[in-house]
Amino acid sequence: MTAQRPVSDVFGGRTGDHREEAGWWPLVAIVTAVSMLMMSATIVTVALPDIQRDLKANLTDLQWVVNSFTLAMAVFQLTAGSLGDRVGRRRMFLIGVAAFGLASLACAVSTTPEMLIWSRAVQGLAGAVMFATTLALVAQIYHGQMRGLAFGVRGAAAGVAVALGPLLGGALVAGIDWRWVFYINIPFAAVTLVIAWVKLPRHEELRKGKSLDAGGLLTLTASLMLLMVALLRGEDWGWSSDRVIAMFAGAAVFMAVFLIIEWVHREPMLDLSLFRSRSFSGTQLATVATHGSFFALLLYLSLYFQNQLGYSAFKTGLCFLAVNIPILLSGPAAGAFMDRLPAWVLPTLGLVLVGTGLVVMHGLTLDSSWTHLAPGMVIAGFGLGMALPAIGSLSMEVADGPRLGMAAGVNNTVSQTAMAMGIAVYGAILGRQVTDTMSDDLAGRHLPIHDIAGAASAGQIKAVAAHLPAALRKPVIDAAQHGIVNGLNLLFFVVAAVAFVGAVLAVLLIRTPEHRG
Repeated sequence: MTAQRPVSDVFGGRTGDHREEAGWWPLVAIVTAVSMLMMSATIVTVALPDIQRDLKANLTDLQWVVNSFTLAMAVFQLTAGSLGDRVGRRRMFLIGVAAFGLASLACAVSTTPEMLIWSRAVQGLAGAVMFATTLALVAQIYHGQMRGLAFGVRGAAAGVAVALGPLLGGALVAGIDWRWVFYINIPFAAVTLVIAWVKLPRHEELRKGKSLDAGGLLTLTASLMLLMVALLRGEDWGWSSDRVIAMFAGAAVFMAVFLIIEWVHREPMLDLSLFRSRSFSGTQLATVATHGSFFALLLYLSLYFQNQLGYSAFKTGLCFLAVNIPILLSGPAAGAFMDRLPAWVLPTLGLVLVGTGLVVMHGLTLDSSWTHLAPGMVIAGFGLGMALPAIGSLSMEVADGPRLGMAAGVNNTVSQTAMAMGIAVYGAILGRQVTDTMSDDLAGRHLPIHDIAGAASAGQIKAVAAHLPAALRKPVIDAAQHGIVNGLNLLFFVVAAVAFVGAVLAVLLIRTPEHRG
């Protein structure tokens, strides 16, 4: 071992008598970093109109302000986790937090769209380092019931932060300035750095070997970049366009080459033997179902609240408390009982509740308000609170000490990719349903339905309708809103099916690790 004493010697093994020595301060640093990161993923969305005016950005610029962060986060997760296993998770965490704070400062002082886009990309890379190491740090530091509770707190914080981002962002933009959605990260990063420097363990069990899996790094990065760009831009470019098809094909080829490299490399960044565990594979499929279901739907619920119901970003954030509060309540509670239950119970029950909540949300009409969705959102929130900590913990269970970062990187890569795929697929389904509904409602009128429906799906129908003859504006807006309602009702069933399938797979594949008995 290149290390240092094993973690179990420092903090107590699974059956040791000193588990409490770790204390809660390391978790405070981890949760603060996760909350800061996940909030940054959504907080910027409400600032985009002000950014557009201030920096004279066009629509493509604004898309890349969001996408550059998402893309960098997705492609660097596994690499960051693997590096943490080699050079130290504490060291990588500190580097990630410091870099995130500096990148946030660069975002806040940006004077051009290009500067903001590149700063957001660096923010995403730093975020990948933080996120990949937090799962591994929790698994490294805590054990038994305390580990479950720590995963529950971390999962609840992440879920709440995602949905609270627009609420805080709306308050900052309205009360101060758009730049404060980035400035606010700096004090949080500074506090996190201080706590982490003092409280995170300096002794870690690291992976043997020094060689860098350069081939794996390059091929995985190329594959995920092509896949993510194709998913993010597929709706704009056309799913059947040559460049989107070429990107998907290229992503598949690079992924095949990556797997071959990992199979033959002496020190791979991804040890494929992890997937020999049915529980590990089943946990990743449950991750796909969790992040590819409700979390991927959040974007379209936000658009519905703001563009169809006319709610402000702040009020939209308040509506999402129907999801946030149950996550906050059930996450730590589920984590505390995780070690006492068969491993499949919480992911399965959580996904069943998510699916049930989505079915309850079905039945929107043009006269509905957010209160129609609230009961289903509450049910889904409790389900997410149960599933998130269990999935995070189970991803770590199969990995020994030197591969904790690798396992965390796999799980985070799967979650990011699943969310991106869900957003893309649901957007295509919603767009098709809006187009079909508007074609029926506006039959006989000579209008570019496809283009108008695309604007409706993106929440821009009123801006487009303003350029139409006065007699057509109301019928077009009414047809668009009818299409959005129909599309969301269809999506609720589709997304519920994803959750229910994930629940079935969790039952079939996830088993209680031997050490949990």
